[in-house]
Amino acid sequence: MKPMRAAKMGRRRPDLVTVVALAALLSLVCLNVMAQPAEKLTPDAYRLADAAYKALSMGNLPSAESYAARALAAQPDSQQLGLLLLDVYVREGKTADADTLAAKLLKQFPDSPQVLAQSGFLAQRQERNEMAWRYLSAALEKGQGQWTAEQQRSLRLAWADAALAAHRPDQATEALRPLENESDPAVQLRVSQTRLIEGDREGSLHAAELALSHASTEQDRSYAQALIDQAHSQAKLEHDDAARKTLQQAYDLLREHNDSEALDMFQRGFDAGAGNASNYADAAYAAKRTGDNPRSIALFKQSIDADDTEQIFDAQRRFGYKREVEQLERTWGFILSVPYQNYPFGAAGTVDVLQPGIEAYWQPPKIGYQDGRIFQLFVRGYGTAYDGSGGVTGGPTLQGSVGARYKPIADQNIVLTGERLVKIGNLAINDWLLRLGYSSEAGTDLLITEPSWRSWQAYAEGAYFVQEGRYIIYSELRYGHTWLLAKISDWLTVYPHLVVAGDHDNKAVHQTALGVGPGIQLRYWFRESRYRAPASWLDVTMQYRFPLTSAERARGLVVRAILWF
Repeated sequence: MKPMRAAKMGRRRPDLVTVVALAALLSLVCLNVMAQPAEKLTPDAYRLADAAYKALSMGNLPSAESYAARALAAQPDSQQLGLLLLDVYVREGKTADADTLAAKLLKQFPDSPQVLAQSGFLAQRQERNEMAWRYLSAALEKGQGQWTAEQQRSLRLAWADAALAAHRPDQATEALRPLENESDPAVQLRVSQTRLIEGDREGSLHAAELALSHASTEQDRSYAQALIDQAHSQAKLEHDDAARKTLQQAYDLLREHNDSEALDMFQRGFDAGAGNASNYADAAYAAKRTGDNPRSIALFKQSIDADDTEQIFDAQRRFGYKREVEQLERTWGFILSVPYQNYPFGAAGTVDVLQPGIEAYWQPPKIGYQDGRIFQLFVRGYGTAYDGSGGVTGGPTLQGSVGARYKPIADQNIVLTGERLVKIGNLAINDWLLRLGYSSEAGTDLLITEPSWRSWQAYAEGAYFVQEGRYIIYSELRYGHTWLLAKISDWLTVYPHLVVAGDHDNKAVHQTALGVGPGIQLRYWFRESRYRAPASWLDVTMQYRFPLTSAERARGLVVRAILWF
């Protein structure tokens, strides 16, 4: 009798490399029932069976079916004749007839290894994979001592394929266990796929590389390389997932206000390859709050670099991070101020003075800037450069000072200042000056995505001259609207505003002065870089004030030019 044909393995799933070396495996499955002790056939049954085989050898399947069916009808209790007819049905593609006959044979011969094996191949061909692996494994169990080594090997490979297609890697592992030390690609490709599904990437890589090194066909080489690539890809996905979970732990720590541990967790996630522009920026703020300015600067720059590719920040948000870098990197600067005031002064005529000054300051490392808390040491000098009333100007008016100031609250602009006034000109003084200032503002920085925006500033300061016993309280409020003069320059703004300004001087004849009036300010920003917002500006402010009190200094023209570098 002729050997039974094996059914095809399941289709390849798009998400896994599943069915491997299909044609090679089918050619190996030759389960010859005639290798078993022959059944005694009746003369008619034997004659018809022989005619069926001759028809099969000539490719005449209809005749083969007719003879095989008549032979089985002549001897219905014959397993061999039933398997012959089943083989003919499979060859013809008569699935319904094959299923009916297979079910009948299983009922007649429930413990027959040959019937179980052919039923398994038939189920596998129809992609009934759960049923297939069960029949094939049972065929091996029932047929111990009956199958040749080659037949056992073919059955185990088919069992493994059906189990993989049924998403049962445990059964595939069981099927392949006696074969897993073979170097044959037909075995190692299945071992690799099974281990990959079970999460053993190293084992999967080892098996796939072994298969690749012994592959003799392009198909085997392609499957082996696909498994290698998938193992590497899966490893990267799991690695990336672990890194993302690490970043999530960093955010959990941020919600608990644990910036130091959050920063360490962020870094672990970044080192593992996770992180985007927003993650770097959030970590930068955590570093800033811990006082680690160099690390914060590096992370803000990393955020800006990442955004070059990701493009997730709008222009203003990106500008905000550049402003953070500018503030964190600043360690020194100077301010050049040139104020001019002109107002009537009773019978004496008019006060018409220009009093320029310059200040240089330094922020010591580490303590100079701590998350918005600022400490600076400074020296300054100022004097009268022009006096329209003929008063003394130049050297005799030069006043120097040396001091320190501290902004103790990160989110409130309260500044404490102590300085020593140093007499340079003979009209200057030596004294101690203590100051307390507060300011609040909105819209004073650039809004590069807007053509115009609301702006306001409020400032108040109290100054006390210790030896002189003099105190001065000064305040100013500005409210207006800023326009970006983009047609001239992207860094030039104009700020028309209404100003209310006043002071109280306990040594003045008229102690309180208060004035109100219009003003305009032109400001030009400069010293921008890739990572820093403009670090310097030059502005010119002109105001005219109308008095609300009797003090003459409350009225007149005030012009001030400031270079902040």
